[in-house]
Amino acid sequence: MRKRIAFVTAALGILTLALIGRLAYIQFWGHQDLSQAASAQQMIALEGANTRGLIYDRNHTPLVGNNQEYIFIIREKNFDGESKRALNLMGARELKNTGSGYKVFASKSYDKELGQQLIRNSSAYILEAGRRYGQQQKAVHILGYVNPQDASGATGIELMCESQLSLLNKRIFTTADVKGNILQGKGLVVRTAMDEDSYVKEGVVTTLDAGLQGAVEDILRGSGKNGAIVVLKRETGEIVASASTPVFDPNRVSEYMSSDKNELVNKVTQGTYPPGSVFKIVLAAAAAEQGISPDKTFVCKGYEMINGQKVICKTGGEEGHGTITLRDALAQSCNSTFIQLGQELGAETILQTAKKMGLGEMAIKDYPGQKEGKLMTLQQSQGAAIANLSIGQGETLATPLQIARMTNIIANGGIDPGVHILLEDGETQEKQAISSNAAEEVRSMMEKTMSDGTGKSLTADVSMAGKTGSAEASLGGKETVHGWMTGFAPAQNPEYTITVFVENGQSGSQSAGPLFAQVVQYLSDSKSFERPLDF
Repeated sequence: MRKRIAFVTAALGILTLALIGRLAYIQFWGHQDLSQAASAQQMIALEGANTRGLIYDRNHTPLVGNNQEYIFIIREKNFDGESKRALNLMGARELKNTGSGYKVFASKSYDKELGQQLIRNSSAYILEAGRRYGQQQKAVHILGYVNPQDASGATGIELMCESQLSLLNKRIFTTADVKGNILQGKGLVVRTAMDEDSYVKEGVVTTLDAGLQGAVEDILRGSGKNGAIVVLKRETGEIVASASTPVFDPNRVSEYMSSDKNELVNKVTQGTYPPGSVFKIVLAAAAAEQGISPDKTFVCKGYEMINGQKVICKTGGEEGHGTITLRDALAQSCNSTFIQLGQELGAETILQTAKKMGLGEMAIKDYPGQKEGKLMTLQQSQGAAIANLSIGQGETLATPLQIARMTNIIANGGIDPGVHILLEDGETQEKQAISSNAAEEVRSMMEKTMSDGTGKSLTADVSMAGKTGSAEASLGGKETVHGWMTGFAPAQNPEYTITVFVENGQSGSQSAGPLFAQVVQYLSDSKSFERPLDF
């Protein structure tokens, strides 16, 4: 008996000591950890709302995340047909909410009467929260969109900068009591396992200019045509505006997945098209590098026969341009001259110059989804194919952004600063693509295009240099002609490089040219030019 009493006494003593130790741990050492665990058990996760870092333009104006929407939180047991009807009338969408016993919806608009009905009949909680994209979102193609399932970046800058823009677990919480009832006054708060890391305070700063971006979108939309416009700062290669049509609503991406109108395609970076006559800039640069004078004369009789194939000079009429200098041939976009020049230079020289000027490779480092275009191979350029190569037809394909980069090298004195979409690009490296003398000769020839050539009908309050282009292509199985215009302004002291592409535009001078001039005029009106303007 005494042994049993001793055993029980010892066991009680051990249990008492354990209890004292546990109480001491809770009171002194484990209080914070246990409080956090208890708090976590009271959290209701609301996934799918805007918990990503912001994307800014170059002046730190938010391009996303500065919109508002309404969050509706309803216990599942209180959710019925009337709740669903009221939410549908407000256009609410359901957000993912894992295992909390609540249904969560978000809406761009709010109706006071319907909201009061939800509160009265369904005990709904209604809160105001941030919405990532606006109803007419600017720069939608270059920014991209997020995956609606997990709010991760799916395309564009959203995907390119996913690590900077995403939070640790992309969740929004609201505090509830032990019975699952939301605590009044707590509201929505962003929380993660490590709360101090939950916000991306700086976000991502792009090279875009929100004002110019909006103006360029209006100009392109106002044309009534599908196409693309891209504007670069000459010295740095920074993209200050990038527009593509048709546009899409990033809040309703799923609706475009089966569309045949290619709304989700960013024509600036993903559209590959024959460059047509804007490719003659490459030949002009190659000729200058080879010491061929802009004043060298050629003979245009209205067509060129090469290996039994006849290529028409469309700008020369039936009789052709006659005797014409290379300088005037670029201004008048004379096919005959450039075919003769192509034969003189040879395909290898042309292709090498094209590669130096950024064609055939992706324009922006690490930007997702962009296309590298296509240059004809040396073998593909033999025989009669040298004619197609010389006038930007055949197998040659380029994106509007690649054409902008090519043009910017001319505007920048032969130096290629690359193309950039993030303002602080630490790996920017300039390279001398062509000689400064060659770039100056081509710049002067492009200036003549605007004063005496195919661009002479285009006017703005700033001098311009450019090259028009009309490119034969296939669109939807039918033959068509796309319109191009690429150049820079002011002509003698360039600050901006502008490239315009118009799908099914027929004539570059008549379709893309006026849009080019409108962008230049906007830059002038908004006093975007820093140097004294030359006329």
